[in-house]
Amino acid sequence: MSEAADFDPYAPTRRLESGPTSDLFEARHKELGRMVWLKVLRPHVPLTSPFALRLEREAHFLARLGHPNVVSILDCVRRPPRLWLVLEAVDGWNLSEVLAALRRARGGAGFETSGAVALVLQIARGLGHAHEQGIVHGAIAPKHILVGKDGTCKLSGFIAAESVESRSEPSDVEPGAFEPAYSSPEQVLGESVDERSDMFALGVVFYELLAGRRPFDAERESHTAQSIRHDAPEPLGPKRRDVSPELERIVQRCLEKSRERRFDSVGQLIRALEHLLGSQALSELCPMVARALGEAGLPVPSAAPGPRTREGELRRREAGRGLRQSLLLLALISAFMLVGGAALYDWLDEGRAAPNVTPAVLEKHGRGELLVVADPWAHVFVDGERVETTPFATPLLLTPGVRHVRLEHPNAPPEQRRLDVAAGQRIVLEIAMKLTAQQLDAGVDPTPREPDASRATP
Repeated sequence: MSEAADFDPYAPTRRLESGPTSDLFEARHKELGRMVWLKVLRPHVPLTSPFALRLEREAHFLARLGHPNVVSILDCVRRPPRLWLVLEAVDGWNLSEVLAALRRARGGAGFETSGAVALVLQIARGLGHAHEQGIVHGAIAPKHILVGKDGTCKLSGFIAAESVESRSEPSDVEPGAFEPAYSSPEQVLGESVDERSDMFALGVVFYELLAGRRPFDAERESHTAQSIRHDAPEPLGPKRRDVSPELERIVQRCLEKSRERRFDSVGQLIRALEHLLGSQALSELCPMVARALGEAGLPVPSAAPGPRTREGELRRREAGRGLRQSLLLLALISAFMLVGGAALYDWLDEGRAAPNVTPAVLEKHGRGELLVVADPWAHVFVDGERVETTPFATPLLLTPGVRHVRLEHPNAPPEQRRLDVAAGQRIVLEIAMKLTAQQLDAGVDPTPREPDASRATP
């Protein structure tokens, strides 16, 4: 490559992207052999231009950040007439490429649900770190989300970022930095952006991952802008049975038209997603993303499902047969132990939830199931006893009979319902709390609480 001598000690190996004012190269350190990315100001752009200042400001922002879910900067070199950033190289793809592969592999179906939650949670953590440092990203979009083959996700593309302390006009941002389909309603109106604007854009990405398409899209950019301002996204539930009411509610909260009705902070969004996954799954975020990448047909070394052969299938069946036999033996031993201790093991106490309980099991043990979905959130009382606070992923188990359910929110009058619960019955109670005037809510109980693995499911 003719430009190889320009970036000593790095030698570019290939061009990854090309934009109006900057290019992105993959490069190798000549002495160490380390692979990096070079974000280079194009030769025709003067070092005194606003675009060069923006690139340097991006370098300063990245230098303030140090988070596993934000791309790292290694150096910023100003060697007239050139300017470039040295960034860590991510062995993978940007999310735009992942979504394109997903459409080819699954015919428009969305990302695997737990993989989508794990991906968004990682990006939310990186975004939350940026917000804590006083940096608003301002251009969240799939092309600025990097997904490694190992499932690690990183936020990049801080070229349009702003400091909360000092904001500048967006006219000096490189053309193409913004993607209109991921703009917030306030950006469409030309208003200032803040942390909640980033949250809206991340909600658009989240919806697209689950639905396989964006919530607000049109052939003409002006129509997309109108849809962002006025249209409600189509519900996810009817198209994705594996999208729980809690998950859909989280996505909808991010996509509220009024920024005051979104989560107050990305930290609240992070806690909601962590509660949804459960503590046991939080250590498996990268493997969950990697497995979803494999299902999308991308070459993931260990997580992608390999080709099915007859020999492999026979081995899997034999392993499954042995596992079933072991589990049967274990179940028989456990049954004998449980018979003697049944009186002490009252796992079916009223209001206690158990994961993955089928209607047949519920009916056998004489219990019904109750799931409460409250907008924005509420403390749940059953027969006068507080049992949960929404959102919770695993339904409550109740004994049959008439049950009195009350929902309380500090800024709304209580809501009461009388339920006739039958054994094996599953009841979903959806209630919109009537918030009093000027009491807009973020949708999360303000009392912090640790994720409960026994009550959460991906």
